[in-house]
Amino acid sequence: MIPKIVPGRRDGKSSFKQLAKYVTEGIEQSGEPPEKYSWANLTQYITKESVLNALGENVEKTIGVEIGNVTSLANAPAEMYAVAQRADGRVKETVYHYILSWPEHERPKTEDIFAAARDTLAALGMSEHQYIIAIHANTDNLHAHIEVNRVHPKTFTTADTYRDYLKLHRAAREAEIKYGWHHDNGIFQVVEVNGKKHIVRNDDYVDPDLVPTRPGASRAEVWSGEESLETWCKREPATDLKAVLKDKATSSWQDVHRALARHGLELRDAGGGGFKVADVSDDTPEKLGKPLTVSASAAFRFMKRADLEARFGPYVPRAPDLDIGPTTRSYKRDPHKRLESRLARKELRDDLHARFQKEERTARSRQSEAKILLEPFAAEDRRRHNELRDSHRAKREAIRQDATLTPSQKQQAYMLAKITVMRSRNQLVQQITEERKVRATLLPPIPTWREWVAQQAQLGDEAAISALRGMVYQEGRDGKKRKAREEIEDEENAIRPAIPADLDPQPHNMANLIWKVTNNGRINYSFNDGQPAFRDDGERITFGRKAVSNDALALALAYSADRWKDGIRITGGDFAFKERMVRMAVEQGIAIKNRELRDLQGQVQAELDAKNAIERHSRNSARQALATPASVSARDGDIEAFLRDQDRTAQFSHAITQDKRYTGPVVAQNGRFIAQQLGEHRYVFHERSAFSNPPEEGQRVTIRYQSGKATVQTPKTKSDRGSR
Repeated sequence: MIPKIVPGRRDGKSSFKQLAKYVTEGIEQSGEPPEKYSWANLTQYITKESVLNALGENVEKTIGVEIGNVTSLANAPAEMYAVAQRADGRVKETVYHYILSWPEHERPKTEDIFAAARDTLAALGMSEHQYIIAIHANTDNLHAHIEVNRVHPKTFTTADTYRDYLKLHRAAREAEIKYGWHHDNGIFQVVEVNGKKHIVRNDDYVDPDLVPTRPGASRAEVWSGEESLETWCKREPATDLKAVLKDKATSSWQDVHRALARHGLELRDAGGGGFKVADVSDDTPEKLGKPLTVSASAAFRFMKRADLEARFGPYVPRAPDLDIGPTTRSYKRDPHKRLESRLARKELRDDLHARFQKEERTARSRQSEAKILLEPFAAEDRRRHNELRDSHRAKREAIRQDATLTPSQKQQAYMLAKITVMRSRNQLVQQITEERKVRATLLPPIPTWREWVAQQAQLGDEAAISALRGMVYQEGRDGKKRKAREEIEDEENAIRPAIPADLDPQPHNMANLIWKVTNNGRINYSFNDGQPAFRDDGERITFGRKAVSNDALALALAYSADRWKDGIRITGGDFAFKERMVRMAVEQGIAIKNRELRDLQGQVQAELDAKNAIERHSRNSARQALATPASVSARDGDIEAFLRDQDRTAQFSHAITQDKRYTGPVVAQNGRFIAQQLGEHRYVFHERSAFSNPPEEGQRVTIRYQSGKATVQTPKTKSDRGSR
C-alpha cells in the first residue's frame, strides 16, 4: 500500500465541494440516495460493482464510500465549510487530501480498505475530524481517496500535518502486516527476523514527489528493485556539489571534479553542449570501458554548463593525477549485506534493552521493599508535626484563659505565638527534608539507560559499546543541529534574554494591545486596530516582518525588560534594526547586554545627555526671559509671537468673560493683553481693560469673571491655611 499526499491549491482555496464531488463521482448512479447514510452509525456504503459513465459504458469508479462526523454525504461539504470557518487561528489550508493505492495484483476487501483508511486517520491524529473515504476502481490499481477537514468539529483546533508523510508511510506498513498485504517500498520497510516482522526506516528510499525523477529512471527502479544512478546523484552528491559551487574559493574545473570524484563520479563532455555524469566507482575491467552514465541536467538540475564556463572558462576534463582527498560512499554497494548488518545490530540492541528493562524492574522492586523500612520514619515525621500543632493550640488556649491580659495584650500574644509556631514549622520542614534526602541516598539506586549502558560497556559488552558509541554520535549530531539552528535564529531580528532560558510564553495585559495564543503555543500581540505588534515565542520576541513601527519596537522592549529581569540582548543580522533598538532602549532606561553594542549604547547615551542639556538650557533661558519685564516690553506689539518663541507647541485662547475662572501663573503681558498659563503648552489671553487692579507678572493667581469684569485672587498656601 502506497500513500500519496495530494498538495492543495497554491492560492490556499481548495474546495471541499469540488473535492467531495470528485472522489464520490458515480455514487448517485448506483440507485441509492446519499442522504440515506448517516454518520451516526458510520456504516459503510458500498455501491454496485459498476456504474455508467457519460458514454453509457460499464466502468468501475466509486465502489464504496464511508463518511465520518458529518450528517450525510450530500451535506458533508457545507458542514466542513462551516467548521473550517470557526478555526482557532488563521489557517490557510483546511482541506487535506491523500490517496492510498494498492498494487495491480492485489484486490483487498472493501471493509479492509475502510479499516486501513481509518487507521491512517488515527495515525495523523484526525480520526475525530470530518472525513469522506471513497474507493475507486477505475484504474489498474485499486485506490482510496480520503478527504479530511483539518479543523476539529468540536474544539475547532487545526491538526498539525508536520512530517505527515512519515506517519502515513509507517501506518501503511502496519496495515500491510495487519491484513497480510504485499509489502511496498517506502520510507519504512518491513523486514523479517527470526520469523517476526519488524518495521524499520528505509534510508535508501527517495520520495519521488519530493525529488522528481525521469520516467525512465523510475521504471528502472521498479523493474530492478534498486535505486537508479539519477536518484542517487540527487542526494549526497548533489548536496556536496552545491556547497562547492556556492563556495567563492572554488576557482577551477578541478574543484568540481574533486567534489564528484569523492562519490565515485566523473563529469564528462557529452557533446552537443551538454554534460554527462559517469559512475567510475566500479573499477572492474568489464565496467571500466562502459561505465553507467546519466545526463548531468537530470542528475544536477542546478548545474548549467554556460554558467560554469562563464566562471571557469572552457570545459577541462578531470586531471589524471587529481588529488581527491577522503572519499565518501559511492553508488555501487551490496544492499543485502548492509541490511543484514543493520538487522544484526538491531537484534543486539533489542536484547541489550531487554536486559536493561529486566534489571530496572529488579531495582525498582528492591527499592519498593526498602521503602517499607522507612515507614517508621514517616510516622515519626507526622508525630513531630502533630506535636508542634498541639503545642500551638495549648498556647492559644492559655492566652484565652489568662484573665490578667487585656484584649489588646491578648491580640499581641496571639500574634507572637503565631509567628513563633510558623518559624518552628519552617525549621521542622527543612529538617525533615534534609533527613529524607539522607535516607533516599541509602535506598537501592535505579539505573538510568545511559549509566547502565556505560557500565556494561566497561565490562566489554559489544552491544553496549555499540549503543554507547551511537549515543555519543547522536549527541554530537544533535549538538551540531542545535548550533546550526541557533546560528540561523541569531540571524533573525529578535529580542532574547541575556541569560538563555527555556520559558513558556505567558499572556500579559498591556495598554492598547490585544493578545492571542496560536495553535503552536506562541502569543501574538497586536494593536487595537488589528496591526501586528510583536510575537512571544517563549525563548525570544520576534516580529515576523521587516518593516516594524517605532511603537511596536518600544512596546516589545518594555515587554521584554519586564519579562526577563536579568537583562536582554538584541540578535539579528540587520544593524539598522539593532541601532533602532539601542536608541529606544537608552531612551527608556533599559540596559542591553550585548558586548558588541556597548560602544553604540555609550554613543547614544552621550547624544541623549547632550540633547537633554540643551533642552534644560532652553527652558531656563525661557523662564528668565518670561521673568524679565524688559524682554516683554521689547515685544509689546506681538505677545503671541514672543510666547511662540519660548514654546513651539503653545496653544492660545481668549478668556470667556461670563462666570468663568482661570488659575495659573501670569507669564507675560503688554499694553493690551495679560497672558496666563493654564497647563503644559496652554495659554489664555485676558484684556487688560477688564482689570481694575491687574496681576503682577510671575504671580500665580485665580482670575474670575463676573459681568465682564475680572477680579484677581491669590491662592492660599499651606502655611496660610495652617496659621488659621
